[in-house]
Amino acid sequence: MIITWRKSNYLFKIFVWTIIIIGTNSRTFAQQFSLYNSRTLYDSFENPSQRAYQVDTSKRFAFNFFIPTISINGSFSGPAQAAFKTLLYNGEFNGSNITIGGNKQNSLTFHSNNYVAMLRMLKSVKKYKEIGLSWQIRNDGRAEVSNEIFAVFDDYRIFNSSSLQEIFNLNVYNQSFHQFSFTYRQNYTKRLAIGAKLSLLSGISYTKIKVRQSEINMDKAADVIDISLQGTMRSSFKFDNFQREMVNPNFKNPGFSVSASASYKLPDGWFVLGNLKDFGLIKWNKDSYEYNFNTDKIFIDNASNQSADNRLADSLDKNISSTSINKSYVSVLNGKAEILINKNFGNYRPNLILSKSIYYKGGDIALVNNFHYKNYVFTYMTDYNTNGFLQLGGQLMIKTPNVEFYMGSDHLIKSLEILKSYNKNEIIYPNGYTGVSFYMGFALKFGKILEHPLNATQIPGFIKDPKKGFIKRLSGKKN
Repeated sequence: MIITWRKSNYLFKIFVWTIIIIGTNSRTFAQQFSLYNSRTLYDSFENPSQRAYQVDTSKRFAFNFFIPTISINGSFSGPAQAAFKTLLYNGEFNGSNITIGGNKQNSLTFHSNNYVAMLRMLKSVKKYKEIGLSWQIRNDGRAEVSNEIFAVFDDYRIFNSSSLQEIFNLNVYNQSFHQFSFTYRQNYTKRLAIGAKLSLLSGISYTKIKVRQSEINMDKAADVIDISLQGTMRSSFKFDNFQREMVNPNFKNPGFSVSASASYKLPDGWFVLGNLKDFGLIKWNKDSYEYNFNTDKIFIDNASNQSADNRLADSLDKNISSTSINKSYVSVLNGKAEILINKNFGNYRPNLILSKSIYYKGGDIALVNNFHYKNYVFTYMTDYNTNGFLQLGGQLMIKTPNVEFYMGSDHLIKSLEILKSYNKNEIIYPNGYTGVSFYMGFALKFGKILEHPLNATQIPGFIKDPKKGFIKRLSGKKN
């Protein structure tokens, strides 16, 4: 029996939203590590103690002119790779080769961090004081899904036992929001710099599904099964009623977050940066939905004229939807703790980065290798993700004191494999985990150059202009 799920039923909606929102655009915990310690405009907002200016050469204001800094990053890892790849490449789901037993887990994750606007100003050369404003749109999502859940969408009769417990338990989470931020940094001493980022949030969407108990009983001789699920779900919207207006910032779902950062230069050339990033929450309004469902036993007799998948989905839809209540609740952001260690060796400038999610599983150990040649920076990155795979990334950057442009990928090889397979329509899919990543950004500095007094191209003094009075000539500047 091949199960074909109707698009009108609730179970199909849950599964498809899980795959599309969390799987296809899947997230890793990497956040463009290749841009860390790059002194780009992006770096100064993501790591608030970082400088974005070279005094005496950079102009005073930095702006991206509403050209978005695009960033998407994703992966799928786990033993159900073959089934996921047939869905990704062919739009068909084939779970016949999925190994069942042992409740083995698959990780689907998603991260997107897009800066719509970034504006920054060098406020003072003394202590290198910088302030900035930014608007970004972010998404975080993750899911832990067992092999058995994937397999049952192909054919429930693959199970050998007549009664199985807890095989449909799962955890799904996805949250998207606008983030409006103010940043400030300065040198506290000649070696120590500090910075902070204060943000006002506007929630876009929130979904969290947790199935705590599940059971399936089968009578293969009579071709009858019964399934029961018990768990909770929270969502800021109905799956069949997502409106485009929800994407616009409206602060119906307000929140806030705080980031703190510090860096220190050691006498022997070592540089250390630490972040406590994005500690905050969002309060979802009273029109959001909460479900506490217990479907009891749903019986499906395949001898019936009505298809089994339709009756199962209709029953789940009815049982889960009937438990819906409107309720306000609070969600936390995926805060992180990070450490960067750097020492420059001429044109070779490596960074070792350790990043750990605070509230959720996962982290990264990344080595970012930067090679500088004139105004070009070539980057090769290796990143071990605690989901169990190694990422290989690359980046090209063009950077001058007043112009920067970069593009890259944290899953460079995997992203190229996907493009190659799509273009050639290959039946043999790439080996290993599935990953895709791309980011690109631009910024330009304008205004006057803010200079050290001792290095200034203009110095205070008299201006030989008979049209100006003594006070104006005294307070003016001359070359």
